[in-house]
Parts: sequence; C-alpha cells; structure tokens
Amino acid sequence: MVKVLELASNEVIQQVSELYNEVWNSEDNTIKERILKHRSYTGFKGFVILSKEDKVIGFSYGYTSLSGQFYHGLLSKEFNSEEYHNWLQDCFEFVELAVHPSYRKQGLGKMLITKLLDDVDNKTTILTTQIDNYSARSLYESLHWEVLKEPFYPSNSKQPYVIMGKELI
Repeated sequence: MVKVLELASNEVIQQVSELYNEVWNSEDNTIKERILKHRSYTGFKGFVILSKEDKVIGFSYGYTSLSGQFYHGLLSKEFNSEEYHNWLQDCFEFVELAVHPSYRKQGLGKMLITKLLDDVDNKTTILTTQIDNYSARSLYESLHWEVLKEPFYPSNSKQPYVIMGKELI
C-alpha cells in the first residue's frame, strides 16, 4: 500500500530531488531550488507517493501559469494570440511528473496526475515532454491530453519537445 502526501516538507523535497536525478540519470543540483521557488508561485500544488518503507517513489507538481514566469514566456512565443487566449490565459502548468522505474506500470503516474489536477480551478492545463518519451506521451494521451505543438525547442535545447494541453472546465 502506498501513501500520497503533499509535496511540502524539506525532507520530502530532498527525496524528490534524489528521485528526479535517478529517474533522469542526471546530476541536476537545481531541481530542489526550482521546487522551492515554484512552491511560492500562485496555485502551487504538489504530491508525492511514498512506498511502504516511506521512501518517495513518485511525485508531481504544478502551478498557475502567469505572465512573467520563465516557462510561460517560452510557451507564449509558440502560440498565436487565439491559441494563447485558449491555452495560457487561465492555465495550470503541469511542471513535473516522475515515478521510480521499479514502480512503473502500476497506475502511480495516472494517480499523481489525477490527484494534482483535482480541484484545479483553471480552465486548461499544459505540459511539455520530450517528443520521444513515448511512455509519457501514451500516459497523457490515455488521459485525454492533446498535442498542441511539436516540435518545441525550449531554452536553446537541441532536443525536441511536444506541448500538450487538456481542457479542465
């Protein structure tokens, strides 16, 4: 049996940053600082799933996407004015989702997405993922997310991404 908790305490955030680096096979020392920064954003919500041993095995978080935020600025450049109005004007930005490889294909990603988007008051939600992240794309498509634009190259990235969105209201 797993437990779902809010992404709140510094200890949990530390475990989330360790899981992030393990999942993405990286040494990203900025993930903890990004979460702490994003935690102060309007509409921030985040959740973790703990194993029976109380170890973080999955997490998701997001916040209201507002003008002046870094990623909001990147996304707004990709849309014409009508698309901006439809997708970013009243949007919850779904920032991160990760599940430890040993716990995948058990519905935990779906559980985290559903929990995160429960009670969100925004009209839409938007996310980006790598074009070739087929398991993530399949998960999002199974939850009725639609492709809004591909390819998308965020912040001088050479790796192509896809922008996906979902209407909430």
